[in-house]
Amino acid sequence: FMGLSTDSYVASCGTDGQWTGAITYLGYPTFFKENCLHKVYGNYPANYQIQTTACRGVQKGCGNSLAIVNEQLFYKGRGGVCVYDGSLPAEISSAFGDIHYTAVDTTDSDTLRNGAVAGSLGSKYYISMKSEVDGKWYFMVYDTAKSTWHKEDNTRIDAFCACRGDLYFIDHSDNQIKTVLGTGTEESG
Repeated sequence: FMGLSTDSYVASCGTDGQWTGAITYLGYPTFFKENCLHKVYGNYPANYQIQTTACRGVQKGCGNSLAIVNEQLFYKGRGGVCVYDGSLPAEISSAFGDIHYTAVDTTDSDTLRNGAVAGSLGSKYYISMKSEVDGKWYFMVYDTAKSTWHKEDNTRIDAFCACRGDLYFIDHSDNQIKTVLGTGTEESG
């Protein structure tokens, strides 16, 4: 390191396990493992501090389930879907009852990105995840304004992207780009 503003920054964390997700939340880089989160504070290397919190982290393979809705961070943890507001994560998927979602496709060799995928639009959190009961993928929506879950269909989604008031996704079955609200239009070219 040469002491320049363009130098890289390196830090060590003394927690076990693989990194499972990362996002900037409330202005802070936040990194997850399955059993903890690490939040980086500071605005330049000399004053960086890393706060480690033992908690429900992001399930392995579910880093793409991280999404922010109304200043709250949602993600798929090992036990279910969690919401994090900066203090401690809380599980919000008790409405699923005895149905557990593995969120991981064991037939997919990409173990870092083979699980639940999520996106957000307005006050809703959209997630596609796999059921342990029947092995099917389900597309679910959590309405944060009403604190209710809705099961949409069996769409397995590879990725989400919000743009211009709509939420787009790639449907795994046909590799087509589709919209959650159905308002997207094809551009002629």
